[in-house]
Amino acid sequence: MKRIRTEDLSIHEYIKNEVLKDFIETDTAILSYMEDISSVGSYVYAAESTMAPSPVSLGRGWKYVDNWGDTTEQQFSVIVYDEYGAIISGSNYLIDYIDGRVICSDPNIIPYSVTYNWNYISVVDEWVLVETSEVPIVVVDISGFEKEGFQLGGGKRVPRQVTLHIFASDTAERDDIMETLYDGLYNKCCPNQLFNAGTLLDWNGTFNQNYAYSIISGSSSLRFENVKAKSISIPLLTIPNNEMMMLSDVNRYRARVQFEVFHWEEL
Repeated sequence: MKRIRTEDLSIHEYIKNEVLKDFIETDTAILSYMEDISSVGSYVYAAESTMAPSPVSLGRGWKYVDNWGDTTEQQFSVIVYDEYGAIISGSNYLIDYIDGRVICSDPNIIPYSVTYNWNYISVVDEWVLVETSEVPIVVVDISGFEKEGFQLGGGKRVPRQVTLHIFASDTAERDDIMETLYDGLYNKCCPNQLFNAGTLLDWNGTFNQNYAYSIISGSSSLRFENVKAKSISIPLLTIPNNEMMMLSDVNRYRARVQFEVFHWEEL
């Protein structure tokens, strides 16, 4: 995996799992058997949530670690029950954290309901994905980079410009998210991870049991500086009435947090 990609993943993980950790919601839902995608040895049950926005909409998903920085799968963020209310041991199933599903290998173990923590704010890394999710949304927009030599000695300082675009449902929510992001970045840093065994979640949404925390050798942590935040006011009187509906859904309550991220890299 190239360095620029590992930096993107490190920043994305830090923002979603650490900076926005106070925007975690809890839900309890009935599980329904999904016969169409189940097979022998893989019995799939999906949570029937009525929450809005949907816990499994793009950029959200169930919480897969109990605390940011954990390298092992959560033990307390998701609890599965049988029809009598007894807790089913986690050794009897897998969890698809992206789609909100419980996957059993034994047909005699039948989960009935689940209580789980989920990410209220959608965090995505492409503008095009905004229209396919539900507010609130944070778009992580990371630009290219340039490598600058140290003033003294060997090595390089590698800076990049980052913009966080915030889409909220009202002004209070917008301001809360903006201030939380600002406080989580100002005078802060995050590990510059290697991800040599992949990310915490595997391609199918289950926890990556091969994940091993490691940082890039010869590189400092990723440091944030020049953090700036501002709300974006849109003059509603200049917008045609036929565009007001789309505006109210996504673009009416917006803000932006901009900063520079850099690390030192040995030669």
